[in-house]
Amino acid sequence: MFKYILKKELLLVSRNLHALLVLFVMPSAFIIIMSLALQNTYSNKIDVKFKVLVTSDIKTKIVDDLISKLQNNDFFEIRYIDDEIKDKNILYKKGYDHFIFIPSSYLKSIQQNKDTQIDIYSKPESSIQNINLLKNLVSSNISKQIINNLLIQLDVDTKNTKDFTKSVLHHYISKENSMKVTSVQQSVPAWLIFSMFFILIPISNTFINEKNLGTLNRIKSINVSMLPILLGKVVPYYIINLIQVGFMILVGIYVMPQLGADALQINGNLGMIFIIASCVSFAAISFALVIANIAKQTEDATSIGGISNILLAAIGGIMVPKFIMP
Repeated sequence: MFKYILKKELLLVSRNLHALLVLFVMPSAFIIIMSLALQNTYSNKIDVKFKVLVTSDIKTKIVDDLISKLQNNDFFEIRYIDDEIKDKNILYKKGYDHFIFIPSSYLKSIQQNKDTQIDIYSKPESSIQNINLLKNLVSSNISKQIINNLLIQLDVDTKNTKDFTKSVLHHYISKENSMKVTSVQQSVPAWLIFSMFFILIPISNTFINEKNLGTLNRIKSINVSMLPILLGKVVPYYIINLIQVGFMILVGIYVMPQLGADALQINGNLGMIFIIASCVSFAAISFALVIANIAKQTEDATSIGGISNILLAAIGGIMVPKFIMP
């Protein structure tokens, strides 16, 4: 009898095309989109530089020297315009992220201990981290100019002065057998778990329809206990969840590198991955059966399950990595 119950469930699942699309296409799209969107957050390289427009009342040699130093960075794309720009809306007209006005007499004013300022204008959506980074970049290069002028006055050869930023080296320290986390390493397991819990859509649809149509009562009337009925619900969806795991891992390993992202790396124990996947699958199926048992109609189950799944994903580190959260 269990064989026929299992066959019935598999037929119902195979006919539910929309549920299969949710289980496989949706997480694949999330993995691709979020891996590419978060790539710079995890990566050592910067693919997109913020555009910065620089201008001055007069382009003196001192201003030109400062601009050349500002251009030597990994985060901002610096462009100079000769004309003094009064209209700050050029940020929107020309598509720049920041606008800097440098007075030609700034260095002389600093050396004479006079008040002077360099104005930086940014769009409201600019992050405070980028603004502070730009301010530090400008101030540090001005400090270098002042030091170089002082060394020249002291008759010290400035060509031999060392750039101390190059002598400050950075190193990663990882636990044994661990690796640097990339956007793909974060997105694949995160959105995979998210998609596994959406198994509630096909489970709730079939379970509620069987209750409403009297199918469960007819099966019980031929002396079939609840255990094979329950296993008939668990086994096929457990298999689907494991197929999901394999499919999403293959997307991370083979598809993401073709799109310019890092490839998923699995250096851990495959047996442990199978155990974790099984535990998550049974948790997702149990959650779906609870929702299906509570709900009276499929629309209720989809709404309750979908909303709770999204809320749990939001606070569980799937939508936003936990190390970014406050």
